[in-house]
Amino acid sequence: MSILAWLASRLPRAGARSHAVPAGAPALLRTPAEGEVEGAARAAFDAGLAAYSCTDFATAIACFNRALQSRHDDADAHNNLGLSYLGLGRSEDAMDAFVLAIHFRPQFPQAFYNRALAALQRGDVREVVTCLEQAIELKPDFVAAYSTLGYVLGHQAGEPELGAAHIRKALALSPADPDVLCNYSAVLAQEGRAGEALEICQQLLAAHPDMHEARLNRALARLKLGQYSQAWPDYEARKLARGNYVPRLLPLPEWQGQALGGKKLLIYAEQGLGDQIMFASCVPDVLKQVESCLIECAPKLVALFRRSFPSATIESQALGDASLARLAQATGVDYQVAIGSLPAQFRRHRSDFPSHVGYLHAEPARIDFWKRRLDALGPGLKIGISWSGGAPATRGASRSTQLAAWLPILQQTACHFVNLQYGNAGGELQAIKAIARERPIVIHDWREAIDNYAETAALVTALDLVISVQTALVHLAGALGKPAWVILQAASEWRYGEQSEAMPWYPGVRLLRQPRHGDWQSVIMRIGQDVAQLARH
Repeated sequence: MSILAWLASRLPRAGARSHAVPAGAPALLRTPAEGEVEGAARAAFDAGLAAYSCTDFATAIACFNRALQSRHDDADAHNNLGLSYLGLGRSEDAMDAFVLAIHFRPQFPQAFYNRALAALQRGDVREVVTCLEQAIELKPDFVAAYSTLGYVLGHQAGEPELGAAHIRKALALSPADPDVLCNYSAVLAQEGRAGEALEICQQLLAAHPDMHEARLNRALARLKLGQYSQAWPDYEARKLARGNYVPRLLPLPEWQGQALGGKKLLIYAEQGLGDQIMFASCVPDVLKQVESCLIECAPKLVALFRRSFPSATIESQALGDASLARLAQATGVDYQVAIGSLPAQFRRHRSDFPSHVGYLHAEPARIDFWKRRLDALGPGLKIGISWSGGAPATRGASRSTQLAAWLPILQQTACHFVNLQYGNAGGELQAIKAIARERPIVIHDWREAIDNYAETAALVTALDLVISVQTALVHLAGALGKPAWVILQAASEWRYGEQSEAMPWYPGVRLLRQPRHGDWQSVIMRIGQDVAQLARH
């Protein structure tokens, strides 16, 4: 999960020097020249504080650098210089400044905390954790460090239980801190306690109506509970809070449900591949209303979207804002809308989700090719598998398994298994052969179908069943109308609901959840039994 917007909103205030001479201490005698130097350094430092408080980060940088010309070992000036660089998104320069602040004052917990923020901006999760742990060691009651460490562990390092423990520690230290309470609401939602999370968000927003994080958390809790009509307006807060939404600079009015007769609409891409596929389920609803539609999507999806939505113009997300804006202007587009904002118009109630048999369509000739290749394997179910998904930023560790744990599934006879795992899975595929020597396991691995998403879609269409952890493959199979069984962690993302085995976005998808965090084995055993039963019919 990218949290740069959240990071910008959470930058600490630049601080005055924390080593001021205490009241009553004797004044130091200085020569006039030294006094002038000290006076100039203090004036530059104070000017930097004033500029930072006005978010004039460029001026603040110049001021703190002037102060450091006179006092190169001023840890506070280095620290504030780093914060100013962070304000401009210059994480490398910020990191250098915080390292110097710590060099000149090793016992500086705030500088360690700020160094963690710089590492977070760079995406270095390990460095974030190390710096926050050091800040807490130096300052055991450091509420912000506990809260941020909890958030990073839970959302980016795949350690939700440890992250929750840190956030609870922050809550014990400061029960009324709104930022901590906001993070705690996310913890509750992760633990399957969406109702309690919703209650905290309600209280936070009553006191802080502009707290975008709390509004987004409330949206996610309501979506998990199936309260769609109430959730979607709050979901717009993703544009102002932490998340995968990237702000777009397109000079077009937003479409907010106005009549589209005779109008041209731009639907622009946001979030990940799976999100784009899922929200594209609303595109057929749009195409029924609009005169013409320009749709931006991830490069991997261009060919698939062009085949599936032939009346629309499909362009790659790689175009960038400027090129997309020029194209929209050249084609006379009237409105723009983020693809994640479409459900607010078309999926306001559970009954609004269509019982479709697929809205994406692979190329028929390629489907036939893969069917012939699968038929050549002999009789039996043809099952595609994916056992690992996501990245650290999308809680990949907590939703991934090891292929070796799939033996209860892979040892089922009368089945042919096909690798659909994206990335380098060669090591695990070789290892599973060594583990199962008594009953050899064959997993067919056709890289040409993995490296090209249009080919992946054709192969998935040709299969009998897909079994996967939470990845974009789930969305692809569901959107193609293929049966898919999804192995979910105990507290899954909002789109998978709270308890049901059904997923409203995809009628052909079946959800199988861990009974408790970390317990993959019981789910996999159950799927092995169900595969055996399916193969007998």
